[in-house]
Amino acid sequence: MSEQKTGTRDLPGLLVRIIDGVQDQDHQEVLALLAGQPQAIVEVLERLGGYADSLQGSARLLRGMRICRIQADLYRQLAACGIGGALPACGLDSEEILGFKQQGALDRLPAAYEGRINQLQRLDLHQSLEALGALAPATAMAPGDYGRQFVVEAPLRLGISSANASDNHLRTKEQGGKTLNAGIDLQVEGEIAPAPPLRVAVRRLPAPGLVLRSRSTGFEGDLALSPGEAPTAQHERFFAYRRGGDESLRLIKQALVHVGIAREGDEDIAGQVAAYTGGGGLEVETRSKVLQGSGLGTSSILAAAILKALYRLAGHPIATPEGEYPALYDQSLLLEQSVGLNSGWQDARGACGGPSAVKDFYAPPTLGLPAPQVRFVAIDEAQFAGRVVLFNTGIARLATRGLNMVLDAYLSRDGGRYPAIRESLAIHDQMVAALHGGDYALLGQLASHYWQLRCILDPGATNPLIQQLFEEPQLSQLCEGGLLTGAGGGGFALLICREGQASALKERLRQLRRRPGYEQSGVVKYRLNRTGLRLSER
Repeated sequence: MSEQKTGTRDLPGLLVRIIDGVQDQDHQEVLALLAGQPQAIVEVLERLGGYADSLQGSARLLRGMRICRIQADLYRQLAACGIGGALPACGLDSEEILGFKQQGALDRLPAAYEGRINQLQRLDLHQSLEALGALAPATAMAPGDYGRQFVVEAPLRLGISSANASDNHLRTKEQGGKTLNAGIDLQVEGEIAPAPPLRVAVRRLPAPGLVLRSRSTGFEGDLALSPGEAPTAQHERFFAYRRGGDESLRLIKQALVHVGIAREGDEDIAGQVAAYTGGGGLEVETRSKVLQGSGLGTSSILAAAILKALYRLAGHPIATPEGEYPALYDQSLLLEQSVGLNSGWQDARGACGGPSAVKDFYAPPTLGLPAPQVRFVAIDEAQFAGRVVLFNTGIARLATRGLNMVLDAYLSRDGGRYPAIRESLAIHDQMVAALHGGDYALLGQLASHYWQLRCILDPGATNPLIQQLFEEPQLSQLCEGGLLTGAGGGGFALLICREGQASALKERLRQLRRRPGYEQSGVVKYRLNRTGLRLSER
């Protein structure tokens, strides 16, 4: 593209066409023609603002994310010009952005617009979920359930491919998304066999009150409210998670609000529980064998398990096997979103049960809530267990800060990184075929290529310590290939051993504990889980 061919007067319309047509065009190629031309930059900003104002509904939010990404770069260019003056308004602007514009703080606007992308993404997801329609709130517990305990046991999700984060809601809505994952049970120290790693237990207490317990690896939490405690104090302690922190109990608390047992406007929490349970109390306990942030979908699946138990308490059909999919998983996504957790649509769905533990999902483009179609992939489970080794790196994954790198590559269509997204979609289909055909040598090669693409998209997904897993000669001679499951940066690695080399590979991996940085690592015993979220009544 050349300035002689395009002309700067055509650039505003060109950018609008790129955004409106969801075109795979790197906008930096267009913005390069504006360098050092402050008036032309302002004209483009004005045109983008007018275009944003013309959009309606979900399209306004979806296209708005790319508009904000482009505006971030435009304001970087404008700041480099060293000029001041009035700045164009845009209907997508937050109060923070408007404040910076009034102050003429050009240098603050790029980061503010990138932060606005995250806000628009959450708003779009929230609106899509709200469009589902609220489920009927809980009214009263059935007397026949007073003496019962409801227990939900759930597997975790072993992510094999998400076509490198195509389960992000923006990418799915605009271009469709694919994921390949498996439900797994884990065996931890003290257990003689793998078992479901997540457990939620709910029961009515004879005396009024509310007892919440979280027993998860890494942190624990407890809350006990009684009728004798002042309602304002009950309300203060119960809703403490709204002020930050309280991570161990926030999912349980918000789930009680979500199903209608606890209500926002009524301070007497114990009284609300007593009204629901016929004068009694309620106890909810959760247990998890792994840390949240492991890359195994822990918080998302735990949210679904809590809701399944509470909906059974309410006698709602969503808790039945017939009513579970997809409604329960959509509701769990709404629950997570309401406490500020942003998950892809595959995270909780990875735990669903069916004819096979391995699931291939496809979600077609949409303006509404993604509606993934599931296909169960028939495999030889013994062969899978003999070739796929699960390794806990023991490396803590850092929380995402600012604009997600993979989302940034998608929004910018960055010429150096975006092709890796397109290639990941093609590799996904090849991985499904290799797994279905039992070709683990090919699966290992594809997994390694997929991981290389991931690191192109997000260099923070790896580091020299992690790369030892994939480049160490003593490991690679025993291994066909592999990847880190989830977003990378730490957590669990999925390695495909060469035929007959499982024991040797596991022993080599155990020896890594002697190295700095791998002191907390270990080979993980697992079992494929086809059952999904299992509800039992005792």
